[in-house]
Amino acid sequence: MRPIPKKLLIHTVTLHRKISADRWGKTQLDEGTVLAHVRMEPSSRIVRDVNGAEIQLAAMLFYDCKNSRPQGFGFHEDDIVLFNGQKHKVVSVEPLYDEKLLHHYEMGLVKHA
Repeated sequence: MRPIPKKLLIHTVTLHRKISADRWGKTQLDEGTVLAHVRMEPSSRIVRDVNGAEIQLAAMLFYDCKNSRPQGFGFHEDDIVLFNGQKHKVVSVEPLYDEKLLHHYEMGLVKHA
């Protein structure tokens, strides 16, 4: 399977990870990592969380394992994605494979305050 073409990977986002949380639940984020050659698409898809509650996604983030930068980046639920001044929280991470190798990731995002 061929990689997702760069002409479709037109966006740049900043991905932040939580580094700590105080006892009131306020979290601190790291400085962030810039992800280039990714794609953000609006979405209205409904997914279920670990508790079985339905969540409506606001967007999907596509990261190609060959053309997106930095290469070899891993993703986790609860990461924060900053795109066009808006924060989104990663609620689902789907690694998708071709015949043998990891081809791309699709992350489901919800708006985050």
